[in-house]
Amino acid sequence: MYIGPYLPKSVFVVLFFFLIISCSDDNPVDDNEVVLTCFDGILNGDEITVDCGGVCPGFCPLESIGILEGELVSDLQLDPSVEYRLTGPYLIRDKAGLSIPAGTVIKADPGVGAYIAVAQGGILFAFGQPENPVIITSGAENPAPGDWGGIIICGKAPIDTGEVGRSDIIDIFYGGSELEDTSGGLNYLRIEYAGAVAENQQNFDGIALYGVGAFTNVTNVQTYESLGNGIRFIGGNADAERLVVTNAAGNGIAVTNDWSGNGDSWYLSGVSKAGIQIASNELVESPNPIVTDTIRNISLVGPTFEEGLNYSEAGGSYVLTNVHTTGMQLGINVEGPAASNQIDLGNLQIDSIQFDNPATDFVPTNYTGTNPGFYQENMTIGAGNEALKPDWANGWTRGLQ
Repeated sequence: MYIGPYLPKSVFVVLFFFLIISCSDDNPVDDNEVVLTCFDGILNGDEITVDCGGVCPGFCPLESIGILEGELVSDLQLDPSVEYRLTGPYLIRDKAGLSIPAGTVIKADPGVGAYIAVAQGGILFAFGQPENPVIITSGAENPAPGDWGGIIICGKAPIDTGEVGRSDIIDIFYGGSELEDTSGGLNYLRIEYAGAVAENQQNFDGIALYGVGAFTNVTNVQTYESLGNGIRFIGGNADAERLVVTNAAGNGIAVTNDWSGNGDSWYLSGVSKAGIQIASNELVESPNPIVTDTIRNISLVGPTFEEGLNYSEAGGSYVLTNVHTTGMQLGINVEGPAASNQIDLGNLQIDSIQFDNPATDFVPTNYTGTNPGFYQENMTIGAGNEALKPDWANGWTRGLQ
């Protein structure tokens, strides 16, 4: 059959694939040959997205389904049937919103500076379920802590300076005066293998909330195998309930810059530094009026902890109640004269704490100030089951006994 010189290239492509199909009908597939899966409507083989990338022909633009990178400037809802790939920094801009349904899995490429950040005015929703959480993890063949950055959310709620600041990890604005600000909601979300080292040589946190407001829902969140802190609150007033940190190379949960939310049911295990670190900026000359916050029902499960609680710099005004610790070497580390002075003034109160099965050289606290009664020892159940996994963590967490 003669094909003229001016026949469109598309005809050649069609004829080529008809030849492939006809040949495949007549000849058995050689087990040693690569079988293309580029036209089956399924994400398989080494495809980057469905039927695109890897050995498949064609160019996959960044806006292809399954690829997350760059800036989001409108609303986007992900599809839980697609396994997403985070290939670099992903910033949710003001007035944009990302919604992640239950069962969605996002895998971050390791070593490419990948993270998810929410700018002031942006929205992030993770709508997980108890048996079907949202999972953001490493895409490495052998995942390791620090494979990718983590999640950063910047809101418009007050911080200790009373002004707007810039985040210390990726330099975007946070803070303000909007107590009822919302940055979305996180529910049944698991973040794995985060904590990469940023350009400023600081580790990302599994998730960091900068100046996040009270109308932001933060419940049922786990960080797993973070190279930095598990979770960090930098100012703001969002409440946080049912948090799990499992194996963090930094602190379990860090509370800084006069976070004025309340916490309930925190289960922290396998942490290298402090279970909970509480600090405020002692260099701020005229901070906002001190607000006393309550963190209740806490389990700190050792023995890897340097200390159960670290209260440092200017501390802040907090009441902790129903705290269960196990395997601690130092229970409460009061670090520096400014922190000690805050305890002298009554700004740290621990109503009930139990030091269960402590190390042989255990010290309850190194505080030597004028208020030795700032903590009271009692029998406690912590987050629900003392050192064991609480019932509310069943189904959606990993790495817990």
